Amino acid sequence: MKQFAIRGTSQAPSVLELINEIENGYFVRIIHTHEDWEDVQEEFMTKELFDTCLRTGYIAEVSG
Repeated sequence: MKQFAIRGTSQAPSVLELINEIENGYFVRIIHTHEDWEDVQEEFMTKELFDTCLRTGYIAEVSG
C-alpha cells in the first residue's frame, strides 16, 4: 500500500494511504495523528484531484 505525506498547517502529521484504484480514481484512507488520538477517514478521490495534489506538492510519496 502506497503512503503519501500530506502537507498542512498543523503540527500533527497526516498521511494518505491508497486503498484501491478504480477506473476514475482511488479509494484512500486519510490519517491525521494527534498527540492522544488519530482521526481516520476513508474517502474517494478522483484521479484528477490526486494528480493535482501530487503536482502541487500537497502530497508526497513516503519512501519505505
